[in-house]
Amino acid sequence: MPHVIGELLAGVILGPSLLGLINPLTELEVLATIGVIFFMLSAGFEIDLKKLMRTFKEGLIVASMGVLLPFTLGMILGHKYSMNFTQSFALATCLSITAIGLSVRVFMDLGMLTSRVGLTVVNAAVDDDVIGLILMSVAFTLISEEKGLHDVVITSISSSAFLIAGFMLGVVIASNAKLRGLIRSFFLRSVKSLPLRLTLIIAIAFLFGYLAKLSGLHEIIGVFIAGIILNMLVGAEERAEREIIDFTFAFFALLFFAYMGVKTDLRTLQNITWFTIELVGIAFIGKFLGGLIGSIIAKLSLREAIVVGIAMNSRAAVELVIANAFYSLGIFSKEVLTALVIMASITSLTTPVLLRVSIGRVGGDIHKSL
Repeated sequence: MPHVIGELLAGVILGPSLLGLINPLTELEVLATIGVIFFMLSAGFEIDLKKLMRTFKEGLIVASMGVLLPFTLGMILGHKYSMNFTQSFALATCLSITAIGLSVRVFMDLGMLTSRVGLTVVNAAVDDDVIGLILMSVAFTLISEEKGLHDVVITSISSSAFLIAGFMLGVVIASNAKLRGLIRSFFLRSVKSLPLRLTLIIAIAFLFGYLAKLSGLHEIIGVFIAGIILNMLVGAEERAEREIIDFTFAFFALLFFAYMGVKTDLRTLQNITWFTIELVGIAFIGKFLGGLIGSIIAKLSLREAIVVGIAMNSRAAVELVIANAFYSLGIFSKEVLTALVIMASITSLTTPVLLRVSIGRVGGDIHKSL
């Protein structure tokens, strides 16, 4: 089984669900955020940009279908329970989010991050984040009278501009061996101290994360892009990257995923209702079918499509942040918020297991790298 399953379960056992030894606190939230930043930086180190760009079209199709189906089902569910249009739209938005960190971690644990399936899921999760951001902006526009269409347009343009600029910078570096060699040799000659190299790499990663945040995206997207670019520039000097990767998986990644388990309070299952059951069912069906259909349209094999559909199912931090924001604005009732927390918890805990089982069952050539 992927290591992340043990980390999630450790958090569940230590957290409020069972032993109650650790409670979700702001200080731990900060450490967990740092943990996921370092994890996404390490994930970026593992990615070859040229291979990633080969699956861009597939990822975009999967992301589009992976948002369209759960969003539509969410609107229908909201209408069924007599929610107004704004409430239904907000609910549908929460159902459309995919947690990129959890899916990436499972593929890394299974050694499949550079496979066609892994890269398709990475592309789809990044595109899903942008689409989800736009939907969230529309939802907040519907809620607030002070905001208008121009806020949605500005958010869409800024987030898309950051992604395009980041990946274009990577493409320029990847396609120009002379430029890449000059930057690499300058870096290795001028920064000979390993601690200084580590500091510089981390500083660049945090800068990209900050710029992503300014553009409206989650900071982990920026850090992930930074990792891809830095891998091309300092890949020949493996020691600095190895130090970061080793310490990340020894501490930071473990801390983040265990904290996800701590935040998963299974006591909320006592408040389960028919609405919650339907919400969880729609969350699974919408994302799975969206990923499956999108993958088939993108001409992936049925085996690959099944794995992609399951991988797109995880929800976590971003979805809960958005749900809490809607709750604080009075859009969601306590019942709806509780149902969304249960849905995020169940999908986060089951997706790694389902992925491992599905990969073992379908077998075939899905492990092959591009």
